[in-house]
Amino acid sequence: MTYMPYKSGKALLYAVLIWLFGFIWGTIVFMTPALMNIQTVPYISKYPAVSFPLIAAYFIILFILAGKYLGDTDKKAAEGLKLGVSIFLVNIILDALVYYILFQGSDYFAYFSIWFFYMMSIIFPWLLGRRLE
Repeated sequence: MTYMPYKSGKALLYAVLIWLFGFIWGTIVFMTPALMNIQTVPYISKYPAVSFPLIAAYFIILFILAGKYLGDTDKKAAEGLKLGVSIFLVNIILDALVYYILFQGSDYFAYFSIWFFYMMSIIFPWLLGRRLE
């Protein structure tokens, strides 16, 4: 059994695209004072204008990208899990590099919304793969 996704380049590309989508949306929110002034939801989201629309968008994006990725593989559930783990690893590494190290955001990982996305990024492609088998 190999631990690498069968299309590792495509999995990496999808993971980076998902991260860039979130980063760009976050940048737009930070440049819009009305959106930045939305009240924090304790323990759930520091910036609800960023996280709540992104979670809704990620459901759609993950469905589309995972469906394309799993289209011609035989072991869809296993490959869906590998894709999900790839998305998770790339996103948590890029988040740690940008938000924790560059922006010195020590509380970034303290909110549930980011961990919900990380769980969703692993589970959703795997469940889609199971459904397609």
